[in-house]
Amino acid sequence: MSGQVWKEAATLMLVGRALGSCMWGSQRASSDYKILFLKRSSRSTFMPKAYVFPGGVVEKTDFSSEWLKLFKNHGHSEEDLKSYFHCPEPRPSFYKNNDTHVLMAEVGFRIGAIRETFEECGLLLAKNCKFESVKSQDHWQKAVHKNDTQFLQMFLELGGCPDIWSLNQWQGWLTPTTFESRRFDTAFYIAFVDSIPTGRADNIEISHMQWIEPRAILRDYMNQKLWLPPPQLYELGRLLNFISFEKLKSFSEDRGRIGMDRWMPVIINSDQHVISVLPGDDLYPEEPDFLGQNKERLRIDMSTEESRTKSRKLHRLEMSGQSPSKLFMNIDPPFGHVRVANLGELILSKL
Repeated sequence: MSGQVWKEAATLMLVGRALGSCMWGSQRASSDYKILFLKRSSRSTFMPKAYVFPGGVVEKTDFSSEWLKLFKNHGHSEEDLKSYFHCPEPRPSFYKNNDTHVLMAEVGFRIGAIRETFEECGLLLAKNCKFESVKSQDHWQKAVHKNDTQFLQMFLELGGCPDIWSLNQWQGWLTPTTFESRRFDTAFYIAFVDSIPTGRADNIEISHMQWIEPRAILRDYMNQKLWLPPPQLYELGRLLNFISFEKLKSFSEDRGRIGMDRWMPVIINSDQHVISVLPGDDLYPEEPDFLGQNKERLRIDMSTEESRTKSRKLHRLEMSGQSPSKLFMNIDPPFGHVRVANLGELILSKL
């Protein structure tokens, strides 16, 4: 039920193998991989200056029947795509709301994630598609940014097709109702590359791109050197479970076949802070107001610490102004996922 209520979007968590011994500060790197973050422009109307994963709104052309012809020319029939990509039940809502989509949603959202990544930072996940030069790459990045239909045209001229097979399902996030007109129903995917590729920020939506270890960017966040939106913060908390590129990749590929859930945080005011509760938490409503029809903000008459102490099941972020959010979880997530690290309990020096 998207329409005027929210827009559908796709995001890509791109993980690169970090070769050699990495150091930051006086400590050895805590993982052998880095993840790509983009800093949103200060001119952006949505989350300016935030550090995010590549991604954006999916477009009608991401679901064009022309993609079926392209994939078929490269040996992948429509039946092959349906067999490989169909998400098992229960499917998240953004896969179901596809009455106007000619191409199956599980493929179209992946194309959108790859296209947005190319638009924003010039990195292209593709099979058998090579640019003649850096100038050619820049040309197509600008062309696609200006007109999304050029993404398909690029493959028609250069050959190859988007590497949708490299994207594994990860998690769905729906923007809370407190954002009202700026809401997105977003499919998060994760993909892996064997080295750290170079790219170019578009300097329109994105002012800076950075490959960084999960613990390193969390340290910067805790020191208030940068800002991470809640979904990015949460997913980084999940990545703390993995120090190995290969183990994270293997887990992502196996777990991605199970499917993925979609969560909408519900915002609750307490006496001191704002609590963003997620499904499974004792405070999460039995029937969430997905459409934002109730304009009154939910509230509890106790402190966040008291609420946390009295709650048996925790799955929440505690937010206080510009201070770093604290993340708590003591339940097992569905769809074979790993628990997020309790960032509220981590000592900064341990990051």
